[in-house]
Amino acid sequence: MASPKQIEFRTVDGLTLRGVVYQALQRGPALVMCPGFNCVKDMAGLPTVAAGFQAAGITALLFDPRCVGLSDGEPRNDINPSKQIEDYSDALTFLGTLPMVDPRKIGFWGTSLSASVALSAAAMDWRAKLVIAACPITEYQYDPEKMQRVLKACIKDRESRVKGNPPFYIPMIDETGENPAGLNFGFDRARASQWSKSGLQLAPTHVNRTTIQSYAYIATWEPWTTWKHLKATPVLFLVPEKDEICSPLKQLQHFDRLTGPKRCHRQGSTGHMDLFEGEHVGSLVELQVAFVVDALTGRVGTPEMDG
Repeated sequence: MASPKQIEFRTVDGLTLRGVVYQALQRGPALVMCPGFNCVKDMAGLPTVAAGFQAAGITALLFDPRCVGLSDGEPRNDINPSKQIEDYSDALTFLGTLPMVDPRKIGFWGTSLSASVALSAAAMDWRAKLVIAACPITEYQYDPEKMQRVLKACIKDRESRVKGNPPFYIPMIDETGENPAGLNFGFDRARASQWSKSGLQLAPTHVNRTTIQSYAYIATWEPWTTWKHLKATPVLFLVPEKDEICSPLKQLQHFDRLTGPKRCHRQGSTGHMDLFEGEHVGSLVELQVAFVVDALTGRVGTPEMDG
């Protein structure tokens, strides 16, 4: 297989986003891939998944979200899902120009927050021929009191920034091993505390903080309202049975509401953060490859529940 190739592409609002392309050996289907909340492309087993697609003849474009990692965007680590939806379409436009990609056979792939983004992007972009949504965030679980304090601070941040001051930032995980806004990211608290205190990064370009406004974006964003437009686009849900960030029940409820061609796989003994890490990853990639083939040949019709 060819080594991943460093690439960059432009968004409609003028940013340069950067990532890598895992190019298949023959011309054919391709996937746009992006990591979750404030994550970079090297985290959570995503390179392994992209390489698995490549080996199966599917080109994969894996890129850092805007404002994160190697991609441009200010303020840094400002997580705005609505903007990320648009970026999926611009990534598809770029991917369709590559010689090994059939532009009629491109799909969207996401995990966690980016899974919900990918679903919303496909609902708005008819060029996306399929969606793979791994542990999609349908509803975040958070501490109401902590979140209320953070949202109040968001207004103070806006007042400050209007005066020309830099944005407020808060860590993803603080020294107690928790998220200051009360969001549950699924990290073991003791290990997360040690990691935060050490000052280490989860990946070379990862930064353990976000703008405080990122939480205002999350609090007001309800992506599932757009998913009703996924009437003809085949969708695969990958649901970890031990997901602590977004309950499997909530994920399955939103899967049930989809009215188009769909398929769902429930992965036992895995949580939100380790879905693509461990001995099961090989079979999970094979399952996704089979879905891509079936989706592009019209064989995803009657809803299936497996696993």
